[in-house]
Amino acid sequence: MTKVFISKGSTATQEQRAFVDAVLEMLDTVGLSARIMGENEWSHEQPLKAIRKIIKECDGAVVIAFTRTQFHEGLELKIDQTLPISDIKLPTTWNHIEAAMAYSYELPLLVVAENGLKSEGLIEDGYDWRVYWTDMNPEEVKSDSFKGVLQSWKSAVEEKKLSPSSSEVDLSKVGLGKLISMISLPQLWKLIGVLAMLIALVAGGSYKLGAGKWPWQEEPNKQIQPTQKPRG
Repeated sequence: MTKVFISKGSTATQEQRAFVDAVLEMLDTVGLSARIMGENEWSHEQPLKAIRKIIKECDGAVVIAFTRTQFHEGLELKIDQTLPISDIKLPTTWNHIEAAMAYSYELPLLVVAENGLKSEGLIEDGYDWRVYWTDMNPEEVKSDSFKGVLQSWKSAVEEKKLSPSSSEVDLSKVGLGKLISMISLPQLWKLIGVLAMLIALVAGGSYKLGAGKWPWQEEPNKQIQPTQKPRG
């Protein structure tokens, strides 16, 4: 089954939990296996290291962003000015961190965000993905619009899984030209060095077996001396 990484914060309300469960159920319905740190994935390592390992094993990532921090009034400091801001809602910072990590591995991203969140960082339209904004009603997951976006994203995930850039490549189906193009220049020089060493070892062995002669050096024909008959 295709594995996808889920980035979400700890749910603090029944509404948040119900919406997350609805999204996870829909992912399971379309044949995707969700991997979630702290729920079905655990590690003895520090979070960033453990998350990176899991993301590398996945073919896509889903970011479910909802309110973690909220304040009614504040200030936004910009160059030469201070702007008053109000009714600010922010998601967990892990949404941004994990989305950036998934994007660095070129995983297709499905970003689902609660209406009213501050649109910034990775929770913002204009990158290589579209943010799906929602009121976090579980019934929204069953809507045609959500299903359409989900299916479009799933197609990108399946394409990523089958692409030659995937970590699992069937070399028996890759042509020589394509195989060479997949090798970096330093790797190519190392390969040439190894081949040269093997040729030298084989040639050296042949030289020794040939009693000091290279395989291409033919031994001159010996002249047969006529047998002399004894004098009678």
